[in-house]
Order: sequence, then structure tokens, then C-alpha cells
Amino acid sequence: MTGKTRAKRTHAAGWPILASLLLAGQLTEAKGETPERRWTLEDIVTAPKVTSLALSSDGSELAYIQRAGDIEKNQTMHIVYRVDLSTGVRTEMARAGVATQLEAMKGERGWNVLLDIGEGQQLYRVDSGSKPQLVVASEASVTIGETEGGLFAVSFIAPHRVGVLAYDWSPDRKWLWYAALKPGFAKPKVQFDNEVILQKQRRRAPVSAVVELRLRSASGEDVLVATRPASDRLAFYYAGTVNWADDGLRYYVETTSGTQSDQSEAFDLKFGSTTSIPAGAQQGLSSVDFVKGPRGGLLTSDGYGSALELVETRADGTRYSYGRHPYFLGHPMAAGSWRSADGRRTVLGMRTTTHPRYGLALVSSRGARSIVTQGSLTQCDFLENLDWGICVEESMTQPPRLVKVEPAKGKVSQIIALSARHEAISPLRVTSHHWNNRSGHTATGYIVWPRDYEPGRRYPSILVTHGHDADERFADQDLQWEYPIQLWAERGYVVILANEPSPRQSPELMAAYAQWVSGTGPLSPVEVQRRAWLSVVDTFEDVIAQLVGEGIVDDARVGIAGYSRGSQITNVAITQSGAFKVASSGDGHFLEPAIYPISIRSYTAIFGGPPAGQYLENYLRISPSLRADRVCAPVLQQVAGPHAGAIDFHVALRAAGIPAQISMYPGETTATEETHLFHIPSNRLLAMRENLAWFEFWLLGKRDSDADFSGHVDRWAEMADGFSKNCAVNADGNQHDALSIR
Repeated sequence: MTGKTRAKRTHAAGWPILASLLLAGQLTEAKGETPERRWTLEDIVTAPKVTSLALSSDGSELAYIQRAGDIEKNQTMHIVYRVDLSTGVRTEMARAGVATQLEAMKGERGWNVLLDIGEGQQLYRVDSGSKPQLVVASEASVTIGETEGGLFAVSFIAPHRVGVLAYDWSPDRKWLWYAALKPGFAKPKVQFDNEVILQKQRRRAPVSAVVELRLRSASGEDVLVATRPASDRLAFYYAGTVNWADDGLRYYVETTSGTQSDQSEAFDLKFGSTTSIPAGAQQGLSSVDFVKGPRGGLLTSDGYGSALELVETRADGTRYSYGRHPYFLGHPMAAGSWRSADGRRTVLGMRTTTHPRYGLALVSSRGARSIVTQGSLTQCDFLENLDWGICVEESMTQPPRLVKVEPAKGKVSQIIALSARHEAISPLRVTSHHWNNRSGHTATGYIVWPRDYEPGRRYPSILVTHGHDADERFADQDLQWEYPIQLWAERGYVVILANEPSPRQSPELMAAYAQWVSGTGPLSPVEVQRRAWLSVVDTFEDVIAQLVGEGIVDDARVGIAGYSRGSQITNVAITQSGAFKVASSGDGHFLEPAIYPISIRSYTAIFGGPPAGQYLENYLRISPSLRADRVCAPVLQQVAGPHAGAIDFHVALRAAGIPAQISMYPGETTATEETHLFHIPSNRLLAMRENLAWFEFWLLGKRDSDADFSGHVDRWAEMADGFSKNCAVNADGNQHDALSIR
């Protein structure tokens, strides 16, 4: 189940020597199949991402799900592969628009997986046989996704019909818990107050749906345990987060009313019963299992700074420290956690702090041991005894490969490459960095260097940010979105991939981010703005200043790009700073007054209240559309839908005489929208071409030869004529005013 501790694996024979030799040979062959070459946009779109991985019950085979763009079909596809670990032979078991929650079947060489292969998302069994075999199905009459008649959900795949949402087997495999999505029965009615407010951003009629939490026995008896509204996040995304016991189970929901809150409620159910017994409320949402240590307590990363303390806390409050380590637990992109059958050892995924990447830690009564490679270990699975496991290793320059990990030895061995096409690309030079800002905080990140970099020469530069996603992953869309960082480097840009200062390093920063999320706290809105947004802009200014001082970057040719959280920083940066000469802002509209009605809690922390009266000054201080007259940089906005705040910012920029373009990328049909992370390959290619042309024109004064944007470049040239004169006048006026208000 998504976010849960991984299932235990049975013991298997030692690793076959033949497999290591065969698979190592396959890696060598893959690297030599295609002559070395430079990056293309198509390489970025087709870069493979492993989203799930599971060893077979006996450890002889491996299955994994790989997601990548299929340019010919113009779809993002999910392919389920099987690897025979004794021979290295890899075969395809299933191909679908949706594939998720891969899990090995106990005692068999097979796996369960949620697939949509034409009948909506259902639960299937896959193995080395001919085709997927249906295990559990529910009528797929509800569509999830940004489309007319679809139920909105956080998703980065095409709209799809869903029958089975999620599932979880009992440890003995006798009971199957699953969530099914069903149409709701809400009748049209007059709506009032908050019911109306929540629809401010809707562009289509709301869809009513419910989640059925169901339990199926080994004999096939199927019982409806509870019905939850689709707004219940624990039911919708995690199927109730089940904890199994010998005689029953415990599941969690997000309050009995179905409204979002900071509490969840637990219910107990005995096998053979149809009655759920309330087990009390608890703070927070129980979306993941706690990671248990060798002493039976819960493992956590405590404290602040680059070296956090790994602590195990038992039920009686007793704490045991495993020392200070430069990593933290709990990151959603970390590999997961596994506990040996005897409970004496735990392997858990973590993220390092000074050089951001994902690794593992082996925790036993002897202490904690880090397992870190030059890249990241992003997906893993281990045998029950934790003798060895298989992980995906990748980095900024290394495409995903399967590796064997032996925790007790701390040994990692490469065994098979997953993409010959990407192995053939001559790697760019990428270096890891950390920068100290004027407030004494540290930001981490990377520089992707021009392929033909010459020391002593100043280069145009683009800073790309998405909050904290700059780490050792290969061409990852989570970080670079539709920003072609590899192509920019190929064209001679110094590309800076910058993380904002982590709140884990400072109680001061953590307090601001916590208040932003909760909506309450001791800080004033001005202080929340300063710590969570303006200080990030300060940091990025300091990064640029340092590289300019080192003679690497030309300060007259510096751009900034970011999507989602990165769009917030991009929009604030160009309305607060003169360091960036051109910007590209991706699918974001937060901090705009238009968003207040649907973000009241967080906006209360940031602004104090609605955009009027005593709170208006707080909006004037940071809302991008209210500061458009302070901008002296062309602004491109690329969006997946007609977001009100993004449109407001664009209109304000054009009214202020700033060269601005807003481009909305379509879904598959006129009734469908693109997703936040674009899932349509043709949109990805076009958006990256647009970014290439935009920065070439405004930073370098070049017209990109891409025919798709020839007409737009003519419009940019018209906007540029008056803009250069306007900025010359305002260079020592409004821009300095913008800085002084901070």
C-alpha cells in the first residue's frame, strides 16, 4: 500500500554467481550498443522512472513498474517487468496507462498489482504467464482526473476509471482488505456558504462519489465494512490504513463527518464480524506505519542541523540514541522500511542532508550503519532476513539501474541497466554544492555545467527550483518539470538546481513552515512571509552573487524557472529582486488574492485574513499580481488549466507593460485538462521547446529556430521594443522600491 512499510520476504538461497556475471555483462553491452551522443528533448520525455519494485516470495525473481513517455502513442505508459535473477532475462508482464501498488504474493512466484487494461483500475495477478489474471474487480463507474464528469484527485496520470482504489493483504494472506470507488447518491440541492466557497476554482460540475471499505475472506465472502465520502483522504488515498492483528484489524478514517481535519479516528473489526467498534481519535492522519527499531520502539530523526539524531522511543517513553547522522527519516521519496522476522534489524530509507540523495540505514542493537552510494537508492525490496535485496540506483548523470544491496556488509553491486538509450548519452558534468545565505542558513543544490565549459569565461545562467527536490535522481520530472535543464547545458548555460534552505536545519524556519500548514502559531504574517518566501529569494540572490564573484556567471544574463512551489518562489523573486532578468513560472498561482476563499487556513497564517481592510497591506507586501509594476523581467507562465491566480498575475503584468505570455496546455480532449505534472508527451515536448525559445530570446537575444514558436517570437520582439526603454527608466526606481518594502 502506498506509503506503508514494505511486506516481509521469505528466506532464499544465496545470490547465484551466474546472475552477477550475466547481468554485469548486460550492463556493459547496453553501454556499447549506441554511440555516445548528446541529450535531446526526446531523451527527457522517455527517461524511465521506476515507481515500484518487489522481489518474489522466494527471492528468485523481481518485478518492477517503469513509467515513461511513449512519444509514438503520445501517452505516459506504465510497464510491469519481470527479471529472472538467475539468468538476467527481463520480460514484460503488463503494459497499461495505470499500474500501481505492486506486491509479491506469499509462497508464489507472482505479484498483485492494480492495473487499468481496459476495464478500469482493478486488482490483478501477474507472473511469467501469458496475461494478467483478475483477482478482485469492482464496477469502474467513476472516473478520476481533470475531465468533465471526473472526480478531482491529486494525480499525474491521464483520467481513468477506477474500480479498486487500493488493497492490503493480511500477513497470512487469508483476508483481503480493499477500497472500491462508487458513485455517490447526492441529489442536486441548493448549496450554502462553504459548500459554495469550495467550488470557487471548479470549472465543471462536482462529482459525487464514495469509498467502500471492504473485507474479503479466503472463501470468497465479501463484506462491506464502511462507506466513506471521497473527501476522506485516509479512505481515498490509503484505503483506511489497515493494521492487522491475529483476530482482526484496525482501520482509520478522517473523522466520521468526512471533513478534513487534524485528527483521525480508529475502528476495530474482528474477523467474521460486520460491526466496527470505535477505538478513539488521534492527532494527525495515520497514513504510514511507524518504523520499529530493534528495541521495539519507534525510530525518528530528532533535532535540527546537518547531523540529526537517530532515536528509538519505546511505548513507556524510554529513548535510545543511535547517534547523530547526516540524514533524516520520513521523506516520501525514500525507499521504505523493512524489519527482519526476528525484529533484531531494521533497514530503512533516508535522505541525506549535505549532498541530497536517498540511501539506506541498517539499524540493530549494535548501532546504525549508513548505506550510501554516489547516487540515490530510490526503490528497494529485501528478503525477510535482510541478507540482501534489490534496489534502483540512479543519479543526476546515471540512468536507473538495478543493484544488489547487502546491508550487513554495506555492499552495493551493479547488476543491470534499465535503459540502453539513456546509458548511451555522454553524461554532462554535475557537481553538488551547498551555499550559505546572509541569514546563516544553508541551501543545497547542484550545478549542471555546459558540456564545453571553459574556466574564466562568464556564462548565461538559469536557476531552477522546486522547493527541495534537487537531489540525485535522473532527469526527474519532480524537479525539472518541463524545464529542459540538460538541453540548456548542451546550449551553453550554467544551470543551477537550487533547494531552498531546509526547515530541518533551524527551529526558526520550522516554525514558519509549520504555521503555514496549520494556519495557527505565534508568528506574525510578516514573519511567516519573510522566513518561508522572502528569505528563499535572498538565498537565491546570494547563490547568484557567489557564482558571479567566482567569474562563472554573467549577472546580466540570469534567469529563474520553477513550477508549483517553485512557481511561488519564481513569482516572488521577480517582484522582489532585480537579480533575475527573465522568468518561467509553471502551473502555480499561490499567494494571489483570488485563492483566499479556498486556502483560508494557510492564508490566515501568511496574510492574517482576507485581502481587504487591515490585512490588505500584507497582500501588497508579497502577492505577485499586486506588485506587477515592480517587475523588470519578461515572464512566461505555463499552466495546465485556467487558474484564476495565474491569470490575474498575467493580466497585471501586461497592464504594467511587462512582456508576458501565459500558455495553457490541453488535455486529451476539449473536456479534459493536462495534469500538474504533464502526462501527455507532446505537451511536454512543446513546453520544453517554448522554454528553450523564451530564454534564448530574452537572455541571449536569439531567435530559436523551432517553427512551433516562430509567430510567438515575433510578438516577443514587439513587446521587447517598449520594454527595454521602460526598464531603463525604472532600473533605479521601482526595482529599488520593491526591495525596500521587505
